[in-house]
Amino acid sequence: MLAVLFFSAAMPARAGELDLLLDRLVEKNVIDPGEAQEIRVGTQEEVKKEISQQRHATLPLWLQTMKLRGDVRLRYQFNDNHNKALTQHRGRFRLRFFADAKVNEKVYMGFGFASGSSTDPRSTNQTFGDNNAKKSLWIDYVFAEYNASDNLALTAGRTKNPLWLTSDMLWDTDVNMEGLSARVSLPVNYNWDIFANAGFMALAESSSDPKDPYMLFAQPGVTWRDNDGVYDMKAGAAVYAFNNIEHSSELAHRPSTTDGYQKSNTLVSGQYKYSYDAISPEIELNANILEPVSLPLVTSLLGYNVSYTGLFGNYIKSLDHGKNSEGWIAGFKVGQRKVEDAGQWQLRYSLRRLQKDAWLDNYPDSDFYGGAVNVKGHEVLLTLGLLRSFAIDLDYYQTQPIAGGLKKEKLFQADINLKF
Repeated sequence: MLAVLFFSAAMPARAGELDLLLDRLVEKNVIDPGEAQEIRVGTQEEVKKEISQQRHATLPLWLQTMKLRGDVRLRYQFNDNHNKALTQHRGRFRLRFFADAKVNEKVYMGFGFASGSSTDPRSTNQTFGDNNAKKSLWIDYVFAEYNASDNLALTAGRTKNPLWLTSDMLWDTDVNMEGLSARVSLPVNYNWDIFANAGFMALAESSSDPKDPYMLFAQPGVTWRDNDGVYDMKAGAAVYAFNNIEHSSELAHRPSTTDGYQKSNTLVSGQYKYSYDAISPEIELNANILEPVSLPLVTSLLGYNVSYTGLFGNYIKSLDHGKNSEGWIAGFKVGQRKVEDAGQWQLRYSLRRLQKDAWLDNYPDSDFYGGAVNVKGHEVLLTLGLLRSFAIDLDYYQTQPIAGGLKKEKLFQADINLKF
């Protein structure tokens, strides 16, 4: 009878047949009711597992590995631009939705959609208004990545910025690059790693002009960490080579003068005077505090001690001219290294200065004086974790032009961020 039982349990028998068999064995005192229930539950779990494995094996790899993610940001924004007669209060939102998957063992692909009021690459915000009119959704990125080895990956399409960056002084976080890129990582030992990013970025295309503008970039760098897990460092130096920019017409999506900002890159007869080739080193130094420090007011309000502090900085120098050709940012972070759960927090402060011809004014952070160059100022950002994947950002900017007749701006943003 036991042999029949085990043979029957191993077969994909219907639940009713197995129950009948177990009941008969209990009646004949071969097994007790408790043992019968254990066999019944165990058999059901094995059948479910086998069915799941069979179904999973029939799915293509890209469907097995597909991940769906996204985030929602709800914002109150206050602008006090002294170049405009009135201050501005706005409600805004951002919606982003991402999908990615393995096509096979070597190829990875992804795409994403994002909200936005226009094709401006520096903004995915939609402003409440227009009498409740429906809002737009745009293709934010789409790419394919070939992983040639554990150390080399090649990517093509419209991709997330492949450069390692400590700030948004040069690149707004919403700017996605269109072109090709390569990523290299070479572990040296436990303490040191070498990395490099390089690529090609298409900037514009015209059927009537054979000299389409494009950019080449390369960024070698190193990472270091100590043996005790307390200190770590990352440093890199990006080199940018812009082609067909000098003596070409201005690129799209420069700062908005109607919103009280400025276009500061030097033009001659409506064409760029310089090529904006540049070198940009940056560094980040981090310290994990193994015995968290208690701050009297902060700890009582937020519930978490200070377990991390860090410094960061970035410098840029345009190489083809000497006047108004430099920029820099320096800042610190304190609190927790990442804000991912309730009670975690991080305070970030930075001071920056970006001269008028240090960099093209199509790419810097759009919240820092409208994304313009020829600017200087401060930013203070406080992030508070309320629940897992649910946080509040309080972001304050005080900015002004380095030179010229325009006046300063104060900008405050209060964001609710949710990830899913």
